[in-house]
Amino acid sequence: MKDIIIVGAGHAGFEAASILSKTKNKILIITKNINNIGELSCNPSIGGLGKSNLVREVDSLGGYIGYLATKSSIQLKKISTSKGEAVQCTRSQINRKKYKKNTKLIFKKKNIKILQDEVLKLIIKNNIVVGVKTKNNSFLSKAVILTTGTFLNGKIHIGSIKYEEGRINEKNSSILSKQLNYLIEPLKKLKTGTSPRISFKNVKFKNLKEHRGDSNPIPTLSERYKISKNYKNMKCWTTKTTEKTKEIVKKSLKISPMYKNVINGNSPRYCPSIEDKIYRFYNNKKHNIFLEPDENNQIYLGGVSTCLNYKFQRLLLKSIIGLESCEITRLGYSVEYDFLNPKNLKKSLESKTIKGLFFAGQINGTTGYEEAAGQGVVAGINSYLYVNKKKYWYPNKKNSYIGLMINDLTVNGVTEPYRIFTKKNENKLNFREDNSSKRFFNVLKNLKFIMNFNLLKYKKQNINNLINNININKNIIKQIYLHFKYKSYIKIQNFSLKKKKNIKNFKLMNINFFKIKNLSKEVSEKLNKEKPKNIKDILKIKTIKNDSFKIILNYFKKLI
Repeated sequence: MKDIIIVGAGHAGFEAASILSKTKNKILIITKNINNIGELSCNPSIGGLGKSNLVREVDSLGGYIGYLATKSSIQLKKISTSKGEAVQCTRSQINRKKYKKNTKLIFKKKNIKILQDEVLKLIIKNNIVVGVKTKNNSFLSKAVILTTGTFLNGKIHIGSIKYEEGRINEKNSSILSKQLNYLIEPLKKLKTGTSPRISFKNVKFKNLKEHRGDSNPIPTLSERYKISKNYKNMKCWTTKTTEKTKEIVKKSLKISPMYKNVINGNSPRYCPSIEDKIYRFYNNKKHNIFLEPDENNQIYLGGVSTCLNYKFQRLLLKSIIGLESCEITRLGYSVEYDFLNPKNLKKSLESKTIKGLFFAGQINGTTGYEEAAGQGVVAGINSYLYVNKKKYWYPNKKNSYIGLMINDLTVNGVTEPYRIFTKKNENKLNFREDNSSKRFFNVLKNLKFIMNFNLLKYKKQNINNLINNININKNIIKQIYLHFKYKSYIKIQNFSLKKKKNIKNFKLMNINFFKIKNLSKEVSEKLNKEKPKNIKDILKIKTIKNDSFKIILNYFKKLI
């Protein structure tokens, strides 16, 4: 019997396993293909706006995504450097083969066993999970973590062709999906996609804009990894679509699976397909395309996610500046898959209806390696605490981006693939890339088995040493500098948040909403009929749009 079974070995499953590898519990990972552990299914990069904050937090909690990304990097770059440190981020361009090879460290952990098989159903007794049934066997356990990614009833679309797969050339999981529909609630569908890849040959690089990573200093996504001498600062490039691209995509919409209602799942708002970009922003003359070096002398084309057929993919790529003679090596595609409404989860990521059953990653409606990794760490921690009969722990929106993400998921649910952003964070001045360790230090003192506690202790000691004028690590000096730089701004931010909270709780006694100037008659009638008790109640009325809410908010600010 195993203590914990992890179903799936993508970024969520891997991070859950990496956390649990530090414990004495016996862990079983079940994956359909052992050779695909560490697979970067979409673009070969990690980090970016908001996402790098998640990566650094995972790193502080003892996870590996930042460590692996830095170790496997071909380019590291600081982004948004013209803005303040609170919204600056690090982006790592990855060598896929190295990243995959580096994830093999999980095979060396003594308490981790990896099995290649397919999980068909969960074994449930009295609303408690007690194991799983696979194609070839049954395994009992005290807890189960589901990290199935896009495999639950996954369907790949390329033009009119449809495959029953969760990732290209990998069969989906339909039987498990049916059981979850019955056990918890009917699952809903989301859609994501990936871009085509092209050969390095025949690309007119002289017509592209060249980009290199930072060299002095070289940023990292992990405090545990120093840049090696073998690090290669390779080139990336950007280009743009043309008016011809727009016309090709416009013609293709008639046969696009997305616009023929063949695909029903909602797609990511902030990572749209090229069809969506041109349809929704038709007045934009050009769209940016990113060329990222990939394995086997290929280039990944960021910004051209598509599910069009070969003919139209070929035509649209050849209409892009510098790609007029390009050769497609792998078509882009869309994948539609089932996901669980995360409102059904506790903040520990345990199911509200089935004890000992945890969920992490795209099954919860998120998109992105980084979001999956953050959930994997939390699910791993809490599955350990559940098995060992200890109180659950989870970060909250007041101390981390991971906490903000979990709060958004479990409280608000999702209608489209969820992605983290700094603009979602009211405390962004406090939640910087550089201070994740400091933020987690006091919160995690009781979880020494999980976190990288020695590192955090070292950093705290460095800060104490500053007072006694001892030799100090440069990163610590920077943190102290940023602390004083933002100190007054943080006070203003906290005051604003407190005032906002007061406004939300402000009681509305016999308010006649017709008295509020510039508020439409329709909205005023609705509010007088509903009789909200406070601002929070107004927020719950879906028909009240942002513009109307701002007018109402400004009115009540004057009364407080």
